Amino acid sequence: MKEKRFRSSKRNFILALILLLTTNILMAMILSMLAKKNLREQIEQRMLDISNTAAYMLNGDELEKLQASDKGTESYDKALDTLRAFQKNIELDYIYGIRQEADGSFTFTIDPAEDAPGEFGAPIVSTEALRNAANGVADVDKKSYTDEWGRFYSAYSPVFNSEGKIAGIVGVDFDANWYDGKLSNNRVISIVILMIAMTIGIVLSFIIMSQNRKRFTAMLKEVDQLDLATHRINEQLMNTCIKKLDFLPDSESEMIKTLANGESGNDLLRDDYDEVTANLRSVYKKLDKYVSYVDANMYKDELTNTYNKAAYKNTIKALDEKLQTEDMTFSVAFFDLNGLESINAHYGFEAGDVLMFNSGRILKNVFGKENVFRVAGDEFIAIMEETSPARMSLLFEQFDEELNEFNNSKKSEHILGIAKGTSSYAPDKHENYRHVFIEARKNMKKDKELYYQRKNSL
Repeated sequence: MKEKRFRSSKRNFILALILLLTTNILMAMILSMLAKKNLREQIEQRMLDISNTAAYMLNGDELEKLQASDKGTESYDKALDTLRAFQKNIELDYIYGIRQEADGSFTFTIDPAEDAPGEFGAPIVSTEALRNAANGVADVDKKSYTDEWGRFYSAYSPVFNSEGKIAGIVGVDFDANWYDGKLSNNRVISIVILMIAMTIGIVLSFIIMSQNRKRFTAMLKEVDQLDLATHRINEQLMNTCIKKLDFLPDSESEMIKTLANGESGNDLLRDDYDEVTANLRSVYKKLDKYVSYVDANMYKDELTNTYNKAAYKNTIKALDEKLQTEDMTFSVAFFDLNGLESINAHYGFEAGDVLMFNSGRILKNVFGKENVFRVAGDEFIAIMEETSPARMSLLFEQFDEELNEFNNSKKSEHILGIAKGTSSYAPDKHENYRHVFIEARKNMKKDKELYYQRKNSL
């Protein structure tokens, strides 16, 4: 079985290695493309620098007047010498002057090439970059073109006269094979670097794999110890919840048991990686649920799962602070179970606990679980922000309906009676929360007296 797991782990390692290598290849391709793009931009910028410099050195006023018959004149020879200096001293294939004709075509003007120069007025292949230059924007061919002199990439720069108008264009040709070769060399370098990186990666991966085998064994032992510790936590958690389990509904009881024991897992452990993962997942779930339980119940009443007195004190403190700085509306409802002491005395605390639990459940359902606090043995308070007296009346009606529904359902052997009273904050009557609380408690006591009066009159 262990050998089978080892083979499975090895297979997973190889798959991960293949994925890593594939990622490296994709990254190398992307980097190669970016490098190629940057190199292309550098070459194109160099081409433009040459054509722009040559165009700047030419006299536009003289260039636009030149004709084929002007050969040998001072202005013609001056322009020719300028272009010839670039032809001889800079790495390029051809440099020449261009003119746009009235019909939109382009022709040669001055060509300093010693072998087969372009004739003055001879047509030139029109490209997008050349047309852009004719509109005043220097540009470079993105695609090579072919003419009678060969295959080239060319840069074109406009020559301006003294009035700022286009007097001509300077074209600079670069051999397409040279241009493409520069880009191909970059691709070869990228491939070599990729192969070196892949080789180093494979070697390091196998070294790491051999070392990790021992580490996994030690890790599994530590995880087992951690799992034992979580079992002890489970026992403590069950002990703290045992009181609730006696009377909670089955669904909630099962929830607490799951919280303590963790969810059952049917994971098929194929290798030691799966074993480590499954163990860590189990431990994590138990610890996470335990921490969540502790966080959730730090301010919760153990029996009713409403907020406890500590949470109540924090809430009223924050409420009083808000009253000092804000105009706000809130209402307070005070609740006290009727006859709980008698039920505890005659039928035991377990019977009283059932009534307490269901009291909290009904109050949370009506007033919202975030608003209900158990502040004493059988006393609850609901603090309702942004709630008017009219709204509280409706909530009290709903509360009475749910209380009657519970008693009619016979879920408890004993009738659940709850006295209630409410008061809403009024700035002209109440200075702080306590004044509202006192009034709500007073109204609750009146309701309790009426309850016992009705009971005694029966």
